[in-house]
Amino acid sequence: MGDESFEPDLRALRAAADELPFDDVVRLLGDRHARPVLVYLHDHPAPTLEELADVVAAADASETGTIAAPSDRDRIRLRLYHSILPRLEDLGFITFDTAAKTVTDTDIPESVSAALGETDSEP
Repeated sequence: MGDESFEPDLRALRAAADELPFDDVVRLLGDRHARPVLVYLHDHPAPTLEELADVVAAADASETGTIAAPSDRDRIRLRLYHSILPRLEDLGFITFDTAAKTVTDTDIPESVSAALGETDSEP
């Protein structure tokens, strides 16, 4: 899921771009913090902000071979709250309850999940 190794499924990316504005799809899949959120939401449709911050901090730490510090997690949580989750909500992928700091009503298009390599089909 790191920047160097991420290669989206191009057919699925084209399908996603047919369903959504192309710039939004590219910006979303190009965001190293949005990708692990989308992957996590595929299997966990109603997480808390704290849970998502943990997931993204762990993905960052794994990518860099480091241990996530509390300050890293705080920075990521702020970015999720102010940027990534509102963008996902604007696209209609989630409902984000800012007061409860929870995600609900997850509805990520299959084409976006497929572009990330996440599908519900058996191998």
